[in-house]
Amino acid sequence: MDLAVFARVLRVAADECDAIAAEQRQQKHDWIDQHKSALQSKRHCAAVRRLIEAGEPGAARVGRRHLLSAEAYAQELQRVSSKSRKVKPASVADELRAELKLVGGVR
Repeated sequence: MDLAVFARVLRVAADECDAIAAEQRQQKHDWIDQHKSALQSKRHCAAVRRLIEAGEPGAARVGRRHLLSAEAYAQELQRVSSKSRKVKPASVADELRAELKLVGGVR
């Protein structure tokens, strides 16, 4: 292979790599990072790590930024809100025990 042909092949490959990187940057541009997240930084980063470890789409780490796609972000918000709704409501008797600071029931 001629050196000029090899150089041309390398230039084309470099141009293709630049195009792919630009496309990926554009796709990640619409994603939410931990600083803009309503989940707060710690919970947002934990969600990104969990999704990446599970091999699920919608999460990426770019440098120190932890990114969630809009879809994964919405699912995570739903997951967090459904978790907080699972709190068992206290019965009237339990509320009275808590108010009177009683530990156990009547014996």
